[in-house]
Amino acid sequence: MLTMAALLVLAAAGAQATGSNAPGANHPGANAPSAPLDRPLACSALAIRSDADSRDRDRFSATRILELRFGTRLAGQPRRDHTLRLRLYAPSGFLYQVLAVPVAAGRGHRRIEARLPVAGTSIMASGLYGRWRVVPQLDDSSEPCGAGRSFVIRP
Repeated sequence: MLTMAALLVLAAAGAQATGSNAPGANHPGANAPSAPLDRPLACSALAIRSDADSRDRDRFSATRILELRFGTRLAGQPRRDHTLRLRLYAPSGFLYQVLAVPVAAGRGHRRIEARLPVAGTSIMASGLYGRWRVVPQLDDSSEPCGAGRSFVIRP
């Protein structure tokens, strides 16, 4: 009986030394402290302004502006560099352009701005007027990091 108890104690000590009896738990590094994860960053709502007006708006006249400015904020402290991508969809629904803005590590709660030229571009030349949509994404993710927003470009 004493021998059986000693074997049980040794078996329990061996299981603790290797970490766990769970399948896959004995792979190298299973018991190493996990490195802090880079928490997903969130984007705040986009602000849309023109060069002619500093107010956040959702309707713009292509003949009265040169460009649109899209502003957003990132919440969280990124531990590595990221790229904020603003995907711009034309009124027909096709992807018109992706505006990419680098985000340096350690710069959380930062306002980020990207610009879309309007005057003298295919927006005016091809009459791409109507309701547009902008969707923010981080890096190459297929998921938005915040709410998208619609706006109108009219002649």
